[in-house]
Amino acid sequence: MLDMARRPSLTPLPDVLTRVLKAHGMQTPMLEYSLQQHWTEIVGDHVGRHTWPDSIRHRKLYLVAENSVWLQQLRFLTPELLAKINAVSDGEPITDIVLRVGTVPSPVAEENPSPQPSIPTERGGDQEDLQAAIDVFLLPVADPDFRERLRALLAKSLT
Repeated sequence: MLDMARRPSLTPLPDVLTRVLKAHGMQTPMLEYSLQQHWTEIVGDHVGRHTWPDSIRHRKLYLVAENSVWLQQLRFLTPELLAKINAVSDGEPITDIVLRVGTVPSPVAEENPSPQPSIPTERGGDQEDLQAAIDVFLLPVADPDFRERLRALLAKSLT
């Protein structure tokens, strides 16, 4: 019989992916992309229409406000926004929000909506969103062979 005590333990795939993404510096770009894609769902429609998550650097979210009135209001909402953002984040928490006044992108309606419905997934997005997210994750990976293998692994695990 085999000695079960000597058999190495298996690591769950999500844990492996998390370590790989962290090792290649892809967690922050993925969070940034996710915040931009789901901003109004995360912070609410009212705040979402007047703000935009521009970027994340050194665990700080750089947030664009429509005007100085919104900028001032956001100073009071910062703790609540941080809690909402960190609730959807899987990695290291965002520690601060840096505010600036700027142009907030307006929601763009699709000119030619696709005749095919979105393919629902376990994560709540569609295949196109997942593929875009995977592409963002893989931007820092320099080795093309490793990048393609990782792309296939991520696509398989997320769908």
